[in-house]
Amino acid sequence: MAIPYRDPEQQPTTSALEDAAATKWGIREGVGLSLASIFGLLLLVVGLMLAPGLIAAPATVAATIGLLVFAVALVVIARWSWDGRYSSH
Repeated sequence: MAIPYRDPEQQPTTSALEDAAATKWGIREGVGLSLASIFGLLLLVVGLMLAPGLIAAPATVAATIGLLVFAVALVVIARWSWDGRYSSH
């Protein structure tokens, strides 16, 4: 009689797979939220400091392009985070 030297390989249960999916979604949501908050706050601070002239931009066009790049990055990060929410369910 042969004696197995290892236990048979166990397959993950459905609850373990659901927990892994929920954890992955939670991490993605947290990263997206934190990055969107950082970029949003930075965009708000720079915009509010430029408006009354508290900081002088070397060129108005460069400042506007910079703010637009931050706004686009904010939208891209938010979209990435929201896609993770709806694609996992």
